[in-house]
Amino acid sequence: MNVGIDARKYFDFGIGTYIRNLASYFDTLGQDRFTYFAAPEDAGEIRRTHRGETVVSRSAKYSAGELVSLSLQAHRARVSLYHAPHYTLPYGLSMPSVVTIHDVIHLRFPEYFSPIQRAYARFMITHACRAADAVIVDSEFSGRELLRHVTCPQGKIHVIHPGVSGRFMPGGGFGVTDVFTRKYRLGKKFVLYVGGIKPHKNVPCLLRAFAGLGGEQDLQIVFIGERPEEDAGLRALCTQWGIADRVKSLGWLPEDDLITAYRAAAVVVLPSLYEGFGFPVLEAMACGTPVIGSNAASIPEVIGDAGVLFDPFSDRDLTEAIRSVLSDRSLRDTLREKGLRRAKLFTWNRCGEMTINLYRSVE
Repeated sequence: MNVGIDARKYFDFGIGTYIRNLASYFDTLGQDRFTYFAAPEDAGEIRRTHRGETVVSRSAKYSAGELVSLSLQAHRARVSLYHAPHYTLPYGLSMPSVVTIHDVIHLRFPEYFSPIQRAYARFMITHACRAADAVIVDSEFSGRELLRHVTCPQGKIHVIHPGVSGRFMPGGGFGVTDVFTRKYRLGKKFVLYVGGIKPHKNVPCLLRAFAGLGGEQDLQIVFIGERPEEDAGLRALCTQWGIADRVKSLGWLPEDDLITAYRAAAVVVLPSLYEGFGFPVLEAMACGTPVIGSNAASIPEVIGDAGVLFDPFSDRDLTEAIRSVLSDRSLRDTLREKGLRRAKLFTWNRCGEMTINLYRSVE
């Protein structure tokens, strides 16, 4: 095969993680060729990092031009199968195609998006389901959601769970985590949140639950990713609840620091109302850190029995979950052991192998 892959989101957070790790797995294969269609600013890094051909695509993401230009480039590169790792599948592909649809949040929570964004997402997801030979979803939940909102032949849908990099593992020891906490001026004990602050992430619930812990004055809550203080509503909430001085925002960190943050955290919380998969809890479990997740969307599917689940509409439920993990050493030890075992079920090798097998079945 000569597989063409749209890699223009190579450095994005969730989809970028998916593309980078699939490409790393594909590097280990000798019998197939891979052609990556890359944004101009990413092409050099992709050429240096991965074997195969890199073709520069100047089409902007979510533009009308990409729907035609990528198809033309795929034909010029003579790819025998095209993989769109997001729902923006080009028009006019003559070769078999596979599309990955990570979630349908635009359709599930239309109130969070503009009319144009909603219409574009519905149009493109519907086209992808109709035109692709196979549709990959990250979880059983995402597959059900897709069928709930658009027409898609069920036989086209294939659940292939993403994995977690082998770099996410316990280790480092006190010395390394101590250097990390001093570098970012953190206390010795903190609750960690990794991700964005869009409405479906349910950050207000997390902040109110943290405030509900009351007397834990030496406890901080650390945000990696988008900064809550940059949102007026979240900033006001921190002030209202008197926790602003205990909320620390680190922004997006290099992977080495992110891994150390997971290892140093007392607990990692994912309070989302909606996730197509939920990388933070998987990465935290792989690092041996206890996790708490909402009992919504795909999160229970990822956590299994290896974490504490809570009602995302109940601040009190989350407060009690955090308090129980922080105060019960036996529970923390149990969650650590179960989490490490659970994380081993999700590997990029398995994801890559299942993806390649799917390619072969439709090529």
